Amino acid sequence: MKKDRKNQEIESLKHSLETNQAVFISSYQGLTVEKFSLLRRQMRGTGALLKVFKNTLSKIAFKQTHAESLSAFLDGPNFLVFTNEPLAGSKVLSEFAQENPDNIDIKAGYYQTVLDKSAIITLATLPSKDVLIARFMSVIKSPEIRLIFTLRSPVIKLIGTLQAVEAVKSAA
Repeated sequence: MKKDRKNQEIESLKHSLETNQAVFISSYQGLTVEKFSLLRRQMRGTGALLKVFKNTLSKIAFKQTHAESLSAFLDGPNFLVFTNEPLAGSKVLSEFAQENPDNIDIKAGYYQTVLDKSAIITLATLPSKDVLIARFMSVIKSPEIRLIFTLRSPVIKLIGTLQAVEAVKSAA
């Protein structure tokens, strides 16, 4: 590869690191072209970008960036996933790795901090942002709803008692 092309690849990688919230590193081996294309399509569907870079160029690009500590994981055939939707990207990656355990191995990632394989899988199992917001809102509303039912309970019991008394008087 010519020096101009290498510099262009390094700049492309640096740009991807700067413009995305998360990056995941995975190794691949023995993966068919069809499956690799399927993985790329699934990643593209979540807004993620899957790229294969040379490890040497990746190490150069990682220097003096937030992902510099990920250089230690760059050995063997790897691909990088860049995404602004870390939950969706990690979910697709972990599901694909579970379906193809002999071919894909999640190594590490970066999303606000360096993540190991188990942290990426945990990130993938988190519910979506909308679900988390809905759960949070229900927790906030819960004390108010309990208070309303608590305040209504004596009134409902009084009404029930009065109705029973009325039924007894009308039967007599």
